[in-house]
Amino acid sequence: MKENKMAIKNAIGILETKGFAPLVLGADTAVKAANVDVVEWRQVGSGYVSFVIEGDVAAVRAAIDAATDAASRIGEVISQLVIPRPVDELDESFNRKSK
Repeated sequence: MKENKMAIKNAIGILETKGFAPLVLGADTAVKAANVDVVEWRQVGSGYVSFVIEGDVAAVRAAIDAATDAASRIGEVISQLVIPRPVDELDESFNRKSK
């Protein structure tokens, strides 16, 4: 049986910004605001970068809201997203470190 790393996690959240500094501030704020883990960050292109967090639904929503507020104070937030109960296939698209 395949191990599902997101089985304990109920939601994922994504924040996309223009520029790296707003992303770092957003990620730092998200982790400090709620019990979430940063799964990865990606350089999308043309200055756009994003990070993915996971945790329970309420924590992810709170973390993304806090991250959006913080990042928008110093830069441009392009988009934010919270997905409760994501499908298993999404987990496979993240660049996780093997444990």
